[in-house]
Amino acid sequence: MDFALTDRQRELVEAAREAYRRVLEPYAADGSVEGVRALRRVMAEQGLLGLNMPAELGGVGLPLLDTLLVIQALHACSPLCGGLAHRTSTGACGAIEAYGTAEQREKYIRGICSGEIGISIGMTEPEAGSAATAMRTRAEIVGDEVVINGSKQFVSAVNVNDYTVLYCRFGTTGRASDIGAVIVPHDAPGFQHSKGTVNMADELLFELYFDDCRVPKSNILLDGNAFGKLISVYNAERLGSISRMLGSAQASYEYALDYSQQRRQFNREICDFQGIQWMLADMRVKLDAAQLLTYRAAATAQATGLPEALETSIAKVFVAKAAKEICDDAIQILGANGYTKEYPLAHRYAEVRGGSIYGGTMQIHKNMIAARILDRKISQWKKD
Repeated sequence: MDFALTDRQRELVEAAREAYRRVLEPYAADGSVEGVRALRRVMAEQGLLGLNMPAELGGVGLPLLDTLLVIQALHACSPLCGGLAHRTSTGACGAIEAYGTAEQREKYIRGICSGEIGISIGMTEPEAGSAATAMRTRAEIVGDEVVINGSKQFVSAVNVNDYTVLYCRFGTTGRASDIGAVIVPHDAPGFQHSKGTVNMADELLFELYFDDCRVPKSNILLDGNAFGKLISVYNAERLGSISRMLGSAQASYEYALDYSQQRRQFNREICDFQGIQWMLADMRVKLDAAQLLTYRAAATAQATGLPEALETSIAKVFVAKAAKEICDDAIQILGANGYTKEYPLAHRYAEVRGGSIYGGTMQIHKNMIAARILDRKISQWKKD
């Protein structure tokens, strides 16, 4: 078992960092809609979108582990760059790549990889958060169209994207077997979105509304009995999110490490104090352990094509906790400076705090881990 990165992987990480320093940094400073779209196009030119999408569709064709390494490196440089690399390599585009028709893959995957279009993913509803299969948004096939009614919430990047892969019900049994997915254009008749709600990390999350929203039947990705398929692909998206948490934890650790060697109190560098040394040592141990668990989960995809669910959940639980603790200790090392938004650590902490919630809460993932290690089905649903 080899725990070392290959020369090729180290080159990929350094190339991503160099691309940020040389080209991307001024674009990443503009978080406006126009600025994000411009950054997306420039990242495409640098080969930093569609990292694990097929080369024949304009992607880079990297294995999942290499993809996560690049996402982490970019996110440590800029959360905006890391987010774009993530959302164009896993999640919605992963579902299209895995289950889309040849026409869908050609149109959407190629468009994503070129930076011309962006695609969000709509899953959560007011009564269907952790209980994802309780979703009520419904799609009905009427002639050559799909008519959609319902709503979604907490959807990212809707204002800068052009489509949403929408999880919805095609049947009326109320079971998970009803669930499929439709690719909804944001200019479709009957579609609207909110102005967005700002989260702790100053990111906009949107509500989506479908009122007899009509899209072509050819936009159906999966028309039922597909929840298991969608979630199996979603495990790669989860690892992408985890790699972004690692990027913020890495950036926070490195910032605090450098600061501790520059900041002086009592006529000495604060890294001379044993209390600071122990904090830095703990941060490094947690960062290394978090990375190894994440890389292990990604490596399992080499044989099967998809990450193994148990190892993904284990990585998710550990990284979400470790990243919060690393960022919190980094803030503590900087003292009052770390607590201000003039320094980057407050934003990094706010960002990783979401990792305990999105993509399945830590508690849900612990339930999933327990079900596997106990080898029994564990349901959270209340029995009549």
